[in-house]
Amino acid sequence: MPQISRSARRRRGTVAALAVVAVFAGALSTPATAAPASVGTRAAGVRQAVVNAAKAYLGTPYKLEYGWTCGTARVDCECLNRHAIWDGTKAATGRGLQLDYWLQGQINQGRRTTSPRPGDLIFWDTDPGDGIRYGGDLDHTGIYIGNGQAIDANAYYGRVKYDSVTLGGTERDPIYIDVLTPNGY
Repeated sequence: MPQISRSARRRRGTVAALAVVAVFAGALSTPATAAPASVGTRAAGVRQAVVNAAKAYLGTPYKLEYGWTCGTARVDCECLNRHAIWDGTKAATGRGLQLDYWLQGQINQGRRTTSPRPGDLIFWDTDPGDGIRYGGDLDHTGIYIGNGQAIDANAYYGRVKYDSVTLGGTERDPIYIDVLTPNGY
């Protein structure tokens, strides 16, 4: 085996070290547009996973629940939101987002938006006489799925179903809450 001089070994080591630095520096200098595109793609995937999770509950019987005890065999509107958000975020990212069990708590976990996207929560004031705007006992919620449609656990029909964002024209003033973006999804 030929002998390599000490100076040759140093040059090889220096060249190898410079190559590692160059590769590392190249990885750091990716274009600024690359990160937002991947974040946007990831966010769209999370939102679609939430919509898919809500769709998985279509036809599930309605049952009014209180607190953290709601199951998956029967759900009310807040419970549907909790399951769809948890299941969708868990499937898309490996970590589920736990929503509060009551309607006002779910509203408080996000931020109001006038440009709803699929996966946002939608809220209706179905009992304006209760004196509690968006938070009274008889108010209602669901998952916005896009194109003027929502999925909600509807007591009147007794099941989880597709609905319009105006609940068939009876609720013309819904609010939309983005719980995904403010919570890092």
